[in-house]
Amino acid sequence: MTVYLIIAFLLLAAVFLIYGFKTAPWRLRVKNYKLDPDKTLGSFAGRRIVFFSDIHLGPNFTADQLNELCRLILRQDPQLILFGGDMLEEKTDLSSESFKADIIKELRVLSDFCPCFAVHGNHDVETLINRRYTTEVLEASGFTLLQNSLADIGDLALYGFESATHDQPLYIDKDNLNEDSFRLLLCHEPDYAGKNKPVLGNSLYLSGHSHGGQVTFFGLPLILPHLGRRYVRGLHQLHNKSQLLISNGVGTVHIHARFCARPDILVLDFP
Repeated sequence: MTVYLIIAFLLLAAVFLIYGFKTAPWRLRVKNYKLDPDKTLGSFAGRRIVFFSDIHLGPNFTADQLNELCRLILRQDPQLILFGGDMLEEKTDLSSESFKADIIKELRVLSDFCPCFAVHGNHDVETLINRRYTTEVLEASGFTLLQNSLADIGDLALYGFESATHDQPLYIDKDNLNEDSFRLLLCHEPDYAGKNKPVLGNSLYLSGHSHGGQVTFFGLPLILPHLGRRYVRGLHQLHNKSQLLISNGVGTVHIHARFCARPDILVLDFP
């Protein structure tokens, strides 16, 4: 009986490993959110935003996979596309000009479709080489990089923070916005937004970074990154009118597996 139990355990472990490394990382899903009516601003009413994050391009997420991701994003018919950071990982080949050109080509499809904005993630700025590479790729791809800066998109106020891991996030509000004015904020690390709450008024933070735990024990995260441990996934109420929404991200890092933390992109519909 003991032998059979050991064999059954080994078979079950093999199934989990195969699923975690070969199947789960590619079970990308689209998660839809309809914003509250008080987050509707004039001309942006009835429009759609797609938010994606943490692609970690490299041996485990190639230009071909990026092509599939971009096609999925475009199928959502967005009017605005937002990237939450972490384009790179440790094994990204920064010396390959052909790989860089392929990335730019794929991302350019998105910016040709509608306006695209991005922030840096911690992996994007952990070295000067990474910072330069990511900035060059995003700019060549037609993305507007927000670094503690604000963009006016019609009457939608969009703000992007620098990485809280390696840089210094700062918030400078616009003079003509009051507490009831809606602000959409990109902040790669969710714990920074949740702890500091730079905007306490009518606001929605979009974050990635935590990967939803990436590898979990049936939903219980086993390892979480710095500034991604308190707020891990889903929607959180930070203040009376301030919310934080976290994407599980698309790619993987360090351990290139997922378990009970499906990759996703977020679709936000304004009523």
